[in-house]
Amino acid sequence: MGYIMLVSLLRGKDLDRSMRIRRAWIKFISPVLGLKILNRTNPVPGDFLYIGNHRSFMDPVVILHHIFALPLAKSEVKSYPLIGFGAGITGVLYVVRDSADSRLDARQAIASTLQNGQSVLVYPEGTTFNTPLSGPFKKGSFEIAAVLDVPIIPVAIEYQDVLDHWKEKSLFQQYLYQFGKRECRCRIEYGDPIFYDDPEKLLAETQRWINNQLVSFRKEFDEGMASR
Repeated sequence: MGYIMLVSLLRGKDLDRSMRIRRAWIKFISPVLGLKILNRTNPVPGDFLYIGNHRSFMDPVVILHHIFALPLAKSEVKSYPLIGFGAGITGVLYVVRDSADSRLDARQAIASTLQNGQSVLVYPEGTTFNTPLSGPFKKGSFEIAAVLDVPIIPVAIEYQDVLDHWKEKSLFQQYLYQFGKRECRCRIEYGDPIFYDDPEKLLAETQRWINNQLVSFRKEFDEGMASR
């Protein structure tokens, strides 16, 4: 990440270059973190609104391993050790969850980013969930996709160890657990583009696909553990 800052100082800011370096950094750091990512499908090329379920602060590291996109993140992410620093210098759309003005600004930022031909990653649950299926999806990003006629790529992510789901622990406790492990096994898949001009249909179809994948992932993990 220091390399990104140095290059930015010498050549000026370039978001595409920063995202390429970010991907290289993620691929380098993943083995150091013990991250084992299993995916059978790769995202189709193009500019999309990526919609994913949210399990952990590790989710963006996993997803941005495969795609170039600006993630929408809560403002607290800026203070996350390591992850917050990397996010801040490679492009993030921040939102203050309790601020109506900030949420409106975030929607406008999503729309303008998509109109500029760049992809955006959104977690419409708004926070992490440790339930078997995804939590309730907020409709805002789906309304933007419907109005702009931007296709949605659904992204499903799950961890073999349910303790990797960040919900009960403090950030410090979760960091100690997450980065103290020798291995973190993760399943992720990318769906086909979804088109609808009705945001409610977009939301329902996206969440249906993600939930079906989560059920499948957990079955894979359970059967794999049972066969050992």
